[in-house]
Amino acid sequence: MAETNQPVFEGVTELKLSICVRHLACKSNWNIPNQALDNMAKIYLDLTPPNNSLPKNYYEAKRLVSKLGLEYKKIDCYVNGCMLFYDNDNGKNDASLLECKFCGQARYHTIHAGRRQRMFYLPIIPRLQRMFASMETTQHMTWQYENKSQGVLRHPSDGEAWKHFDRKHESFASDPRNVRLGLCSDGFNPYFQASSSPYSCWPVIVTPYNLPSEMCMTKPFMFLTCLIPGPSNPKASIDVYLRPLIDDLNKLSNGIWTYDVSRKQNFLMRAALMWTINDFPAYGMLSGWSTHGILACPHCMEHTKTFTLNYGRKSCWFDCHRRFLATDHPFRRNKKAFRKGEVETDRPPPKLTPSQVWRRVKDYPKVTENGVTRIDGYGEWHNWIKRSIIWDLPYWKDNLLRHDAYRKKFL
Repeated sequence: MAETNQPVFEGVTELKLSICVRHLACKSNWNIPNQALDNMAKIYLDLTPPNNSLPKNYYEAKRLVSKLGLEYKKIDCYVNGCMLFYDNDNGKNDASLLECKFCGQARYHTIHAGRRQRMFYLPIIPRLQRMFASMETTQHMTWQYENKSQGVLRHPSDGEAWKHFDRKHESFASDPRNVRLGLCSDGFNPYFQASSSPYSCWPVIVTPYNLPSEMCMTKPFMFLTCLIPGPSNPKASIDVYLRPLIDDLNKLSNGIWTYDVSRKQNFLMRAALMWTINDFPAYGMLSGWSTHGILACPHCMEHTKTFTLNYGRKSCWFDCHRRFLATDHPFRRNKKAFRKGEVETDRPPPKLTPSQVWRRVKDYPKVTENGVTRIDGYGEWHNWIKRSIIWDLPYWKDNLLRHDAYRKKFL
């Protein structure tokens, strides 16, 4: 703390820590080489008084910022995505294994000796604790409780899913400082210009919803937690890479002692994952309900009215929406504008409650325990490919809205 509060030299208010952070931000934003940053630091030293406290090079700036405690972890993962070589608090000590538990293949690449694939994990707990350690952010961490609205949806806290969670978990809702989180993930190619070599990297981002609407989805508060390596889509094995994050969320469901600088007291901070936000293909990866085939619709499930085209093998969902209209709607009796000669008389499919969904999936295998296995009846009366690792959260089976899907629009 003495170093971070030290001005860079006499007569200025800029602190040594802020200079180091800006120094590292230059490298992150523009991918500046280390030698260039060292040369820039030398120029600053030549232009300032001799008794300055500026960092002498990139290494010194990085060493000071690392003392803040916001570390990251490099976790070895098997190249096929079967498992992580990772030790957790549940007694699963896999960090010392030299081969995969599921397929028996070697941990390290045989072609490139000593080379291994790694994922990056940035722990979410210290980042949430830092939000209560700063006067600039801690005052906003109870905004959702102090600014409730009636009849107007302007924040997730005004929605029915939020209110349903409060009714189910009154002890959690009793302290407005407890954090509500959203999770999103999607794939992108970091080597966009090298189109001849496709690569799919999957970041997992967690966002706190306690903040005001104008803050909670902005860049400073979108916390990168997992960086899943490629080169291919993780598909159902995304659960393997989410294991460290789920372990931390389980800890947060019980509470972590945190210092609130605005009230100058320690409190037991709890956090809950409210839902995931993703496109439709990622919906299938995170929820465990496959979004491919005849039973792709996660709402209709086995009651779908999907059909196959006569001269094609693709599934078609045309005219599956009229059943959701009112019984006296004229579109139900229209025989020309939809499927020729057909009148819609069926009611909407039943909407399953969270407990009903849990009873269906609780006995299905998890990818993290049995690898990727095919479940009996897949594609016939269900489309479940796994029991998602998110069901390991004790409150997940009570959530009214678990997965929120959106459709990408390209201009």
